[in-house]
Amino acid sequence: MLVEDGRIRLLDRHLLRLRRSGATGAQVSGVRALAETWRRTAREPTVVRFEVRPGGAVRSIPRAPAGAAPQRLATVAGYDPDDADRERKRADRTWALAAEAAAVAAGADAPLLVAPDGRAGETSRANLFVVAADGSLRTPPAQGLLPGVTRGWVLDVEPGAAEAPVTREDLAGARAAFLTTAGRGIVPVAAIDGRPLGDDPRIAALAARWRALR
Repeated sequence: MLVEDGRIRLLDRHLLRLRRSGATGAQVSGVRALAETWRRTAREPTVVRFEVRPGGAVRSIPRAPAGAAPQRLATVAGYDPDDADRERKRADRTWALAAEAAAVAAGADAPLLVAPDGRAGETSRANLFVVAADGSLRTPPAQGLLPGVTRGWVLDVEPGAAEAPVTREDLAGARAAFLTTAGRGIVPVAAIDGRPLGDDPRIAALAARWRALR
């Protein structure tokens, strides 16, 4: 979660997702208390990762924000729509390391994980939205990927935004794309596999709305 100017955007949604992932009520309350402490005391923007450990222990891990510069993505094998374990937030991120290394080797900023049948999933840290060739705004269904809090917010507030499969062919014909992440908000995608993408006014409008959240 991004702690900024005394705010943690969409905090209640984060806590609800934590509860749905199997955390106890006491653990959720512990995360809320830690989050409120960060909200009151952080003197500069800070991204805080909250981890719930077996036995009930809760801890917070801060880091500097990464910024919201447009991202270059490289498609990388590693998306399995049938892997339900990836639909819940987990602290273990070893699955992402090889994908991130492959993206960097390809000259990109982040990987976009794709299935053997060509369906796109998510990056290693964010959800994907694509402005298709027909102007529709779609995000891959939450099957085998983490349905992020900011992703859910976009689906709720942006008319016409919907879940729908996104294939390699869709990516090749996309007008524009953006990522959603709790730490950076709405992040434009500059290119996918080296193909530059254009802009869409909905991206900047959503970014402004996210920044204004209390």
